[in-house]
Amino acid sequence: MKKKIARIEDKCILCMQCVKDCASGVWREIDGLPVPLAPELCNRCSHCLSICPENAIVNDYLESDQVRPVRRELINSEVFREIVLSRRSIRHFQDKPIAPEIISDIIDVSRYAPTASNSQHVGYIVITDPKILSEISSLVFSTASKLHEYAGTRTGKLLFKGLKLNPAMDAVIRKYIEPMSYYIELKESGRDLILHHAPALVLLHGPALSFFGADNCNIAAGTMIHYAHSLGLGTCFIGFVTLVSRFNKKLRQLIRLPKGRTVYASLVLGYPAIRHPNTVSRKAPGVQWIIG
Repeated sequence: MKKKIARIEDKCILCMQCVKDCASGVWREIDGLPVPLAPELCNRCSHCLSICPENAIVNDYLESDQVRPVRRELINSEVFREIVLSRRSIRHFQDKPIAPEIISDIIDVSRYAPTASNSQHVGYIVITDPKILSEISSLVFSTASKLHEYAGTRTGKLLFKGLKLNPAMDAVIRKYIEPMSYYIELKESGRDLILHHAPALVLLHGPALSFFGADNCNIAAGTMIHYAHSLGLGTCFIGFVTLVSRFNKKLRQLIRLPKGRTVYASLVLGYPAIRHPNTVSRKAPGVQWIIG
């Protein structure tokens, strides 16, 4: 059966909200009536179903059973602010697995995060296998330690001297490469400086040739970390996994990254072994107001 977008005439009150809110130009006013004139332009945003006060729209391209009344009594700005201010990057986790349904719930909430043009192309890889997690951690750490070894060679010294002329690169080298001997000692003592012995790693990926793949994945990841925090879980962005996956084929194979996809965000997830009873200090935002 051919899919359709239509107005249920005996329920429609002609409020024109569907026309007003349709960003794709599907719904248009024709002779005082809302008409789905260009259904081929629909980007599946669901706004027509969401805004209609009478449930007078049929859109076969959408799962209408997911659309429900908003529970505005649950929305509280103070609660949300406290979630944001109290969330910390966690690097010490309990030796306790996370139930798959909890991880699925966190991912389910994150799929409602905005994506460019409602592309909804964010994919997820969830890894809870301790052996694979250990391999990922070792592979990523060894990449950094090899850079440290190279930095000590004659050629490496010349290269890194040039790289340090760039302030951004200088900061990275000073923070992560030059202290590597200390990091190696910590690793040998049993510390996991990459995945922090977390029970789960979530990788968010999108099309390799997407203009906004990184934006979409990181917006979804931002949603994940705050919802996870509200559930009593801790998270931490692992940028080194994201970075190394770009050029290390072995890592891409290890995480079973689908062909044509790029990892844009990586998160570890688990039950915190520590709690922060206080909020933290942050720099004042640099804001430029342009007022008419």
